[in-house]
Amino acid sequence: MTYPSTAILDSQLNDGVLWLTKQNADENYGMSLAMLDALSRALDNARESAEIRAIAIDAGGRGFHSGAIAVTQLQPTLEALGRDDFQRLVQLGHALGKKIAQLPMPVIAIARGGALGGGLELLLRSDFIFCLEQSRFSFPEVTLGFVAAWGGTQLSARLMPFRRAQEMLLLGEGLTGRQAEDYGLVTRAFSTNEALEAHLESVLTRLRVCSPASLRWTKECLYAAWDGALEIGLEKELEAETETMASGDFLKGLAALNSGGNFDYVAGTTIVKPRRQ
Repeated sequence: MTYPSTAILDSQLNDGVLWLTKQNADENYGMSLAMLDALSRALDNARESAEIRAIAIDAGGRGFHSGAIAVTQLQPTLEALGRDDFQRLVQLGHALGKKIAQLPMPVIAIARGGALGGGLELLLRSDFIFCLEQSRFSFPEVTLGFVAAWGGTQLSARLMPFRRAQEMLLLGEGLTGRQAEDYGLVTRAFSTNEALEAHLESVLTRLRVCSPASLRWTKECLYAAWDGALEIGLEKELEAETETMASGDFLKGLAALNSGGNFDYVAGTTIVKPRRQ
């Protein structure tokens, strides 16, 4: 079986590891409709392959996984978006997230620069997340008129101490890679890229002595530990994002973001962020 690359997703099979690297630099390595489709197709092709023992998901450039830019691609204008679009957006993220989580082989996410929003939510479906200590992670949705509804509310509340999840999701503030490891959001954070690569190699070597059948069924057992309650939570995300977007706040939030700032929902104005020196 072949695993062809596309213009936006590089696919390389090396020693049984399928490396999927986002290459959509013009979209800041975000989750566009095309990227959702490309990843979905790649995972479908890989699912039952006996020659793949692990899958690694990475991003080009500085290795930062941006959010769900697909919201800007559902209709010609943001103002034209309706409830069906809001629900389709959530369902697209849930569907890809479920594909990642239910793969029979281990999935390793690499976030050297970090991740935000929908990009982070999909990485959380992986079995391992490796990053650098200075990586940045955030769910900015609450500042933009959205809900972290690609599994973000449900997964963060399960992976992290609940109070830390509340702080991250309700304030939209970020974490460093070191904090993300301390709170359980990622698997490991490393001081250098060389240390990350060395650990990644050791994990891939260790997987050589792990039975594929054992891995597959152990993953199913782990997934079953969340399955019932998680599905209820994901249904709540679908309702929450639909109602939140229907309020129209996302139009203000994204407009402010495109102007280089945040929207002040109390004053009804855009706050321009000071430029970093």
